[in-house]
Amino acid sequence: MPGASLEVIIERWNNADGSIDYLWSVWHGGRRVHMGGKFPSAEAAKQEAVTFCQATLGKAPERVREL
Repeated sequence: MPGASLEVIIERWNNADGSIDYLWSVWHGGRRVHMGGKFPSAEAAKQEAVTFCQATLGKAPERVREL
């Protein structure tokens, strides 16, 4: 999808045991193209997602959203 926007979404998951995980996914042109693993912080998830975008897709995301 040339020209389509590249976006990272960071999701916060509150677990039953009281712990919190942050998961990331990459969206390109409104479609999810990749899901990452769990991270202990939103910042760590964002760093990994941006690194993935640059290494795999050749560019940084235009937007990062935290849910």
